[in-house]
Amino acid sequence: MVEPPIELKPNIDEPDIPVVVQPNVVEPDDEQSNVVVDTGEYFVNCEKMKVRDVMIDWCKRQVENLGFSTVIAKSDNGAFNRKKFFILGCERGGVYKERKRKSKKEDTVTRKTLCPFRLRVGMSICICQSGSPRRLPCTEIQKRGFFPRGDGDGGKTSPGGKQWSLSVVCGEHNHEMSKTLEGHLLVGRLKTEEKECVRELTKNLVAPKNIMTMLKGRNPDSKTNMKQIYNARQRFKTDVRGELSELQHLLKCCETHKYFHKCRKIGDSTTIQDIFWAHPESIKLFNTFPTVLMMDSTYKTNKYKMSLFEIVGVTSTEESYNVGFAYIANEKEDNFVWALETCKSLLISKETFPKVIVTDRDKSLMNVVAKVFPNSTALVCRVHVYKNVKAKFS
Repeated sequence: MVEPPIELKPNIDEPDIPVVVQPNVVEPDDEQSNVVVDTGEYFVNCEKMKVRDVMIDWCKRQVENLGFSTVIAKSDNGAFNRKKFFILGCERGGVYKERKRKSKKEDTVTRKTLCPFRLRVGMSICICQSGSPRRLPCTEIQKRGFFPRGDGDGGKTSPGGKQWSLSVVCGEHNHEMSKTLEGHLLVGRLKTEEKECVRELTKNLVAPKNIMTMLKGRNPDSKTNMKQIYNARQRFKTDVRGELSELQHLLKCCETHKYFHKCRKIGDSTTIQDIFWAHPESIKLFNTFPTVLMMDSTYKTNKYKMSLFEIVGVTSTEESYNVGFAYIANEKEDNFVWALETCKSLLISKETFPKVIVTDRDKSLMNVVAKVFPNSTALVCRVHVYKNVKAKFS
């Protein structure tokens, strides 16, 4: 037997060293390590304020004008006789630790850059003696029996009241300031009343662009963009759906609003292959104006990758209406036969059939139209004819 090379032999004399698995930490980008932006001078002359939220709002306005945002990095509510304070840090401070659940997109990067910017806001209690206010530490105040208004149990109220003062711990940033905060992750976040407005407008079928217009009209300084509107609408729809899947919720809505719906399953299983639904008023219009039908499929409308087959009719006044919709697993003749047979069953009079049916250049659909509606005239959509001619002769 040929022995392996000496360098490949394991060293049995050395003890095994356990391997320590480090947590997945995304390191900040080194390209911005040399960037230094000092914004401390804008917070030096801050006046003392009596309300904590007023101080936070003032800081938010200042940082938004400078082109960044802050978060509360640390806070103390004053338990066990400690002095109340909180620290505002740049939202790009610290490091990002990856979650156990991996992201769908692997090419993402972190916004964290270990930014050192810090503001400290502490509470001091002012007691008036001989007409002049004087700040005292908490221990001295407790000895004298004074407590801030609303704090303590049965204690005295300090005549001067409490005040919040701001001090700059570090005013430097290691990253560039944002030129615009439109759609910022924190600054553009929807407020509670704005979320309620989005929910109500979504419930009333208002378009997202109109929702954005209304929010901008109410608050011209809002930094919200369309993506955040779409996210809020999606969260609302998810809450309405609950534990049901999208397809289960569709069937529930069809039953609740008394839609005509029909499903086709795969064999004896409970997996739905195709589903067709139509509004009651659409069925009445279809029986009144069945002369012309237009059919086409749309893609990328659902996570199941099922094509949406749409059937549209035309009235005597040349107005269009939706006859019905169908999610079909494949664009094969078997799926189209089932969808068109279901559409055909909506007609009350079995002697009334469409005279003209307009489709695109889908051979499977054209073959099925000739089988299900043999007496109808099949035409190709003019838009598709124009696109094919332009593609070949341009």
